[in-house]
Amino acid sequence: MAALVLSAAMFASAFIMARFPSAVAPVVQTDVTMTKADRVLVLSPHPDDESIACSGLIQHALEAGAQVRVLWMTAGDHNIVGPPLFWRTAPVTPAQFRDIGHKRMQEAKNAAHVLGLSSNDLIFLGYPDGGLSDIFMNVWTSKPYRSGVTNAASVPYAESTVAGQPQTAMNLLTDLEQVMTSFRPTIVVYPNLIDFHPDHQATELFVIAALADLHLSPQRLEYVVHVPGWPRPLRYAPFVDAYAPPAARVLGLRQEVVHLTPQEVGVKTRAIQAHASELLPFATLVAFARRTEVFLAPADLTDRTDAVRTAKFFFPINRVGDEDRPVIQTFSVTDSAGGLQLSLEMGRVLNRLEEMELFLFPVPTTGGFGSAPKLHVIYRGGAATAEVSDLEHPTAKPVIARVSHDGTTISLTFDNALTGGRLQGFFLRIEKGPGRVDLTRSRTVWIGVVPAVS
Repeated sequence: MAALVLSAAMFASAFIMARFPSAVAPVVQTDVTMTKADRVLVLSPHPDDESIACSGLIQHALEAGAQVRVLWMTAGDHNIVGPPLFWRTAPVTPAQFRDIGHKRMQEAKNAAHVLGLSSNDLIFLGYPDGGLSDIFMNVWTSKPYRSGVTNAASVPYAESTVAGQPQTAMNLLTDLEQVMTSFRPTIVVYPNLIDFHPDHQATELFVIAALADLHLSPQRLEYVVHVPGWPRPLRYAPFVDAYAPPAARVLGLRQEVVHLTPQEVGVKTRAIQAHASELLPFATLVAFARRTEVFLAPADLTDRTDAVRTAKFFFPINRVGDEDRPVIQTFSVTDSAGGLQLSLEMGRVLNRLEEMELFLFPVPTTGGFGSAPKLHVIYRGGAATAEVSDLEHPTAKPVIARVSHDGTTISLTFDNALTGGRLQGFFLRIEKGPGRVDLTRSRTVWIGVVPAVS
C-alpha cells in the first residue's frame, strides 16, 4: 500500500513539475558540468548517503560519459532502529550487527545498479559505522579501534577491498590515497563540515588529508545530509527545488547545482527506496528526491585579514549553547620564523579556573599527514604557557607552548619543531567552549580545516 501511494505521488508530482515549474529559482551561482574526460569519485560515509545526496550527479556523470566510482567508508552496521522494523529482528550480538553490514552493502549495490553503475564502479571499505571521528582523533598508529557493535578491530567484511585491515586512521588514510592514486579523480564529492553527523565530518577530514598528501587538486563538491530541521518541506516533494542549509548561506559558501528531469527524479527516488532498511525508520529520506541537488564549494578562507569571517566559519554562534559562554570573536593564523601562532579574540576574559582544550594536527607541505604530530593542547585562563603533548607519542614528556595576552585576545605560539616545519595548513578542534570546569557541559565547538598559512 505504501508503495502504491508513493508511486501515485511520484506520478502526480512529475505531472505538476512538467506543467507548472517553480517560479522561485534555486539560490546557486553555477551549474555542475561534466564531460567524458572526467573521473568522478563519490565518497559516502554510509550506504544511502550516495543515493540521498548524489543520485542526480551520478546520473549526469554517466550520461556525459565520465567514469564514476563510489566509495563507502563504512558498512552502515551501527543500525539499531531499522532491523526491528524491516527485518523483524532486533540486533543484539556482534554477529547480528555484522549481518546488518552485509545487508546494507547489498542495498547499496542495488541502489547503485538503479543509478546505472556496475559492480566494478563500487568500492566498500567497511570501517566502523559511528567510529570514524574517534578513529581520526585518536587512533593513528596505536592499537586499532574496536567497534562497539561488531566487536571487530579489523575490517570484518569479505565484500571490502581491504578485508582484515586493522582499523586505524593511518590505514584508512592509506586506503583512500591508494584509490585516489589509481583512479586520479578530476572531481571529488564528499560531505561538508556543516553536516552534523560525526562520520560525515570525519569523512571530509580524511579526504582533505589524502588530497593534501598526494598534492591533488580536483574539483571538490561537498554535500550535506544531516542538519536539524532541513530540508523543508520534510516530505516527498519532487517538484520543489533543493536549497542549501542556512549555515551555508551565512558562511557565504558558493553553491553548485545539478538539475534533474522528472525521469531522473524518479530514478533517484528508486535508488533511495533500494535502501529499504533505512526507509522505514527514516521515511523522510525521500524528501531529498527533488528536482535539483545542491553542492557546496569548499570555503575560501585564504584572506588572512578576514579574521571575523574565519571565526564565524570555525566557531559559529549557533553551536554555543550558553549565553554566558565566551564566544570566539576573531580567529587568525600567522607563520613566521618564531613558529606557528594562533590568535583568538574571546567574548570575555577567561578566568584562572577555565581551560581551553585544542587538538591541532599539522599538514606538512611534504605530505605524510598520518605520521605528522597530533598535538593536544591544554591552556588554563591567565597562564603564560600551555601544555602540549603528542597523541601519537603518549609516553613522551609534554612540552610547553608560549602564550601572550592582550585583553581578551589569546595568542599561542608553537615552535616549528613541534609542528614539523613548513605547513600547508592544519586541522583544528577546540573543546570545552573554551571551557567550563563543569565537564558535563563540555562540547566540541567545531572541527575544521585551517587554510595553508603564509
